[in-house]
Amino acid sequence: MMDGSHEISGWKIHHQEQLLYRAKTGSPSIRLKFFHYPNYRQSVRIDKFPSQCKIKRKGINSFFLFQQKVQTKGIISLDRISSIFPTTSFINLGDDWGKISDIPATIKSKYNESSKYWPIKSSTIFNMSDHEWFGTDDLSLWVQMAYQYIRAKIKVCEFQEERLGAYQAYLSEIGDCDEFSDLFITLARKRGIPSRRLTGYYIQKQGTLVEAHAWGEIYSPKMDWVTIDVALNNLGDHNINYIILKIEEFNPALPDYQIQTKHSTNVIYEWHRPEPIISPLYLD
Repeated sequence: MMDGSHEISGWKIHHQEQLLYRAKTGSPSIRLKFFHYPNYRQSVRIDKFPSQCKIKRKGINSFFLFQQKVQTKGIISLDRISSIFPTTSFINLGDDWGKISDIPATIKSKYNESSKYWPIKSSTIFNMSDHEWFGTDDLSLWVQMAYQYIRAKIKVCEFQEERLGAYQAYLSEIGDCDEFSDLFITLARKRGIPSRRLTGYYIQKQGTLVEAHAWGEIYSPKMDWVTIDVALNNLGDHNINYIILKIEEFNPALPDYQIQTKHSTNVIYEWHRPEPIISPLYLD
């Protein structure tokens, strides 16, 4: 991506979030867990660390942890700045992605659970798998046909206030990036293709247009993990516009933030979570 004579190498992301809280009695102990950008497909530098937080890692994901006893009322600031440098990769549809039958059973078995958003055991999803193209063994060809099927099935692409999941998206034939990715992941897992969901941001127009976004990845025995973004018509291209916040492999609905208190009914709280300020970083 170019801006005049300068090439964009990454993005500076400034979160200015706050938790306002008030306890009915006493001084509560509050535990906050919120996701941080992982070092997966991107290099991450923390320029401003959120006050009184520790950084933790679990599997492929990273998160911040705030845990301490606080005053009866107050504000917890989660102000932080990170610089993200995406690692770009492009896999051509004409390349050999391998065969679905060559994916090791040990990997397949990790990605075969049915859930609310990925109902691979649903009778409706089972009926979808009766289509002739579904049995195709060539992975690249299967992805292309699944993409065409989903784009034809979800006829109206519009923002949804709540995530519908694959089953409701199939019935209503509407959805946004969540529904496109959930339906694709469900079909892929039904076919025995390891797949997972990524959430974060997609950036357009040199950072002037930023959208919260969800997309998918599938495992290729030849190419490792491949970006699949049905909503944005992208099969195989992980470009600099993608910023990853978290990867959902075995829990299809990881919350961005979690708050815990010892006696939850004693604490009233309110989040102030404006969209982050994102600006481009340029090569020298």
